[in-house]
Amino acid sequence: MIKDKKDGSIKKYVICIIVMVIIIIGLLFVIIKSKKENVVANNDFIYLSDNYQNDTTDNYVIKSYEEYKSKFNNDVLTEEDFKNNNYVIITLQDDTCSSGNVTPTSYTIKNNKINVVAKYEASCGVCSPRNLYYLLKVDKSIIDVKIDIDYVAINTVHCDPDIAYKPIMYVYPEEEMNLKIKLVNDNLITHSYPKYKGEWNVSVNPNGNIYDYKTNRNYYALYWEGSNHNVYVHEDGFVIKGEDTYKFLEEKLEILGLNEKEINEFIIYWLPKMENNKYNYIRFETMDEINDYMPLEISKKPDTLIRVYMDFKPLNKKIKVKMQKLEKVNRKGFTIVEWGGSIIK
Repeated sequence: MIKDKKDGSIKKYVICIIVMVIIIIGLLFVIIKSKKENVVANNDFIYLSDNYQNDTTDNYVIKSYEEYKSKFNNDVLTEEDFKNNNYVIITLQDDTCSSGNVTPTSYTIKNNKINVVAKYEASCGVCSPRNLYYLLKVDKSIIDVKIDIDYVAINTVHCDPDIAYKPIMYVYPEEEMNLKIKLVNDNLITHSYPKYKGEWNVSVNPNGNIYDYKTNRNYYALYWEGSNHNVYVHEDGFVIKGEDTYKFLEEKLEILGLNEKEINEFIIYWLPKMENNKYNYIRFETMDEINDYMPLEISKKPDTLIRVYMDFKPLNKKIKVKMQKLEKVNRKGFTIVEWGGSIIK
């Protein structure tokens, strides 16, 4: 009997140790997990409105029901909701073209830093900016926060195809020559200078001067404008602050083969349309895309043909896109350079 009691005590002791070990492991797991970033779905986001009386882009913590009622004229939350939780105002930047498309989907919390992922459907148009307000439920211990919002596009949109393109063309032969240049899809041409009728029949010389036989005038470049160009936001490209646009264009246009004079004229034309935007989505079309839209037929094949077509869309908020890879272009011999661009509307 004594032995049995002793065995029973040992068993109870072992069971107690096992239970304690399990509890300790569980506590350690909770502690370790609490130190990691807490990732959740959008169940904790509560849509508030697209405006309220203290319209602001600030994100801060509401700690009481009274404070909540003083700021928002609605009954989404009750006094009971504030017993165990505070609520952070999350301000998402939107525009009226994409009504309802910008939605917070997940977030992470680390100490007092909150990172919010907001996904949106890209839309056509550049409309008046607005703010969308959400409340994010957080622990009562969180009383001060720093917010970082990542905007992620969940689709690409084929926008209005009737968008004008504005290319200009320079010709640099190694010796004076007669040249015929044909824009194959001339049905797309809306404006041109000198006037395009079936082809440009010109004399060109190494200093870049172009003499047009139809008008008997000299030009430094050939200009045309085309419509029905289907431009849209792609998965790749660049997102640049409006104020940084000129620096970005100086760098990228040099890579693409433009000289300082051509870069200067490109920026002079496009900068007024881009510099004052909060951000610009910018993408340079591939040669295949350009040739598909407007093939060129040239009576003498140039040694270097540069065609730079830039598509851009003004943005009220930063979006994430894959960085476009650009290949360095080196000019040599008889060179033709064409640049143009279009606004994604």
